[in-house]
Amino acid sequence: MNRLLATGLAISAVALIAPRAANAASLIINDTSETGIVFSVGQFDRGSGFVLDGTTLLAPSLGTASATVSEGTAATGPITHTFTGQFLTGGPLIPPNSGTIAFTEAGGGISDILTFSYAGGGAGGVATLTGSFVSDLDPGGSLAAPIAVSDVEAVPEPASLALLGAGLLGFGFLRYSRKTR
Repeated sequence: MNRLLATGLAISAVALIAPRAANAASLIINDTSETGIVFSVGQFDRGSGFVLDGTTLLAPSLGTASATVSEGTAATGPITHTFTGQFLTGGPLIPPNSGTIAFTEAGGGISDILTFSYAGGGAGGVATLTGSFVSDLDPGGSLAAPIAVSDVEAVPEPASLALLGAGLLGFGFLRYSRKTR
């Protein structure tokens, strides 16, 4: 009986830390294409879905969609693309809930700037992602750097590690109690 219990605890511990496929909203911005910037999105399943430059790219669904947009020309200069999307969350959003990322060219200079923020969320709540992507024509690197502010916070320990530790302590206690009998 004790072996059955120990085996069951071991299987439970492995199940807690085993990798699983994620179900989450996704946004991929690919600026390496010669034909423009490719925005690929998936699982924006609430509210307005995903809207890029005022046009619905993905109606609320668990599906995926993509669109290629202009990178700008020498005549227009840098171009700004704005986006917003809504998705279901399983819990609260984890900080940082906003940020600005500047990308550099291989030869130097800033070529792209991504700004984003999340709001809402909670268990069974709806979160909203809003942002913009500014890009100049490659090769370039003519954009001005945004001011960077660090808001790094302590990273909490995942609950699964605490559960695994409790299971290992339980095994140690079982072994100790067998030796004392």
